[in-house]
Amino acid sequence: MNIRVIIYSGIMTALVGAMFGLAVTKISQREQRKPILIVGGATLGFVIGAFQASVREQNKLRNEDLGDTDEDN
Repeated sequence: MNIRVIIYSGIMTALVGAMFGLAVTKISQREQRKPILIVGGATLGFVIGAFQASVREQNKLRNEDLGDTDEDN
């Protein structure tokens, strides 16, 4: 498994999650909840991104072990 890819994917989706948190804060006009929504969005984004990248890496390893050649890249 390539841990750098997993961390990078987690960070990029954390940035997207933080932007969603900022957008929700702006739309709802509740400035007192701004830090909670930004941190929550970033945390959720990191978890989703890291999980998706780790599943992708695990599938790549499994396909290499089994010798499958029908993988879409």
